[in-house]
Amino acid sequence: MNLVFAVSKDVLVRAGQNTLMGIAIVFLMLLLISFLISLFKYIGKLSEKKESVPEAAASPAAEAVPEETDDLELIAVITAAIHAYEQAQGNDIPADALVVRSIKKIHKSKWQNA
Repeated sequence: MNLVFAVSKDVLVRAGQNTLMGIAIVFLMLLLISFLISLFKYIGKLSEKKESVPEAAASPAAEAVPEETDDLELIAVITAAIHAYEQAQGNDIPADALVVRSIKKIHKSKWQNA
């Protein structure tokens, strides 16, 4: 039993057109998604501007002088956390050997912390 498949020129042209159209649509959608992802870096900057504008307008003098407070409770909590972590890792470090020299607040956008 011999089967002969006759493929005409019209069928091949239509198949080629469908293939090219599908590839073009996929490529264009990938470009669109890439463009949208590139805009994400501006989302964090817009939210920071919205949050910082009312604060700057309300108290410009407070921003110029940073607050330096003696947070003994915060230092104690950080020291206890480091000590507990070191004990969990199997390192026997006495609690009085740990010294917190400085605490600095990191000003990063929400996207950079992720």
